[in-house]
Amino acid sequence: MKQGLLTLAALSLAVAAAVPASAQIGTGSITTFDKGTFNLAEAYPCTAGTYDAALNIGDLRVQTGTCPAQDGAPGAAPGILCLQRSGTALNVNCFAVIPDGQTGPCFVQAYQLTKEVPGSFKCPDVYGLPHFDDKGNLIPYRFFQFGTGVRTWWSLNFTQPGTRFVLELIVVCRGLAPPPQLGNIAIHKDRWIWRVVADVNTLGYVIELMHGGAVSTLEVPCIIGEDMYDALIKARGKLADAINGANQTNIGNAIFDMEALIVANCLFTDVLNPAVFFNGPIQFNAPNIRFPGNISETITLTGNTSVMAGIIDTIEHPCCCKLLVDLEFIAIKNGIIGQVPTLPVF
Repeated sequence: MKQGLLTLAALSLAVAAAVPASAQIGTGSITTFDKGTFNLAEAYPCTAGTYDAALNIGDLRVQTGTCPAQDGAPGAAPGILCLQRSGTALNVNCFAVIPDGQTGPCFVQAYQLTKEVPGSFKCPDVYGLPHFDDKGNLIPYRFFQFGTGVRTWWSLNFTQPGTRFVLELIVVCRGLAPPPQLGNIAIHKDRWIWRVVADVNTLGYVIELMHGGAVSTLEVPCIIGEDMYDALIKARGKLADAINGANQTNIGNAIFDMEALIVANCLFTDVLNPAVFFNGPIQFNAPNIRFPGNISETITLTGNTSVMAGIIDTIEHPCCCKLLVDLEFIAIKNGIIGQVPTLPVF
């Protein structure tokens, strides 16, 4: 009898769920239980592993020849939001929680994942221009996924800090009223939030990540100049010292200097075509490329304009914009506000 009542309630809700799940989630009369907000970084420190010695593959290290061994650069890996799945679909039952005053079994009736991106004043072309209501509250860009369309694996190395992933579930459980009363059926909403944050520490590992991954067959990272990499490490250290010293003027100056360094040395392009930007001598009667060296180069563009290529920023690898939005977030977090209304931080 109890199972029959619960099944009947589940069936009636399933019919209602034929409309988009967002309509079910938005029901204002359902009690919401927030399961907490979990902070994620865009990049994490890591140490490279080694292969089985039988494979005869050398360890990842700085090649020093006959000179003394040297520690390698700090390793970094992309931050990941990974949600439990069953097969290729979100295992939504893992996120349904029985609240006080209810009891199992419980059935998930509808669910949705919402990605909320705040937008950026520094890089509106990449992340969108921020929008606010008449009270100055941020209205983020929202992207919705439902059912089998929910993605469970997100790589966060280019995610704007302040971005949130919100998973909401409509759940039917048993109430504590004795059966067979209709009050034995209870409906609630579970809400889980993951948000991407940044500070001067995570910024250091974002730089390491950008110094480690290739952007094209040039086999060079988006921080293409070793001199630029050294300058970014120095600038981040200056910012860390300013933040530790809690001096607003020094923090502001360090952020301004690092922003200027990035913008002045960035090659912005939709796609990095090596044969265009780093064209070399003809081989086999066809255009070829010239691999760049360690020093940031001046690149001449159409119309005889030139830019310094210390960092490469493309549609797929918006490295300069990623560094700029991190600095934007860090600036606001430290009380340095350039726009009113301003973006929220946490």
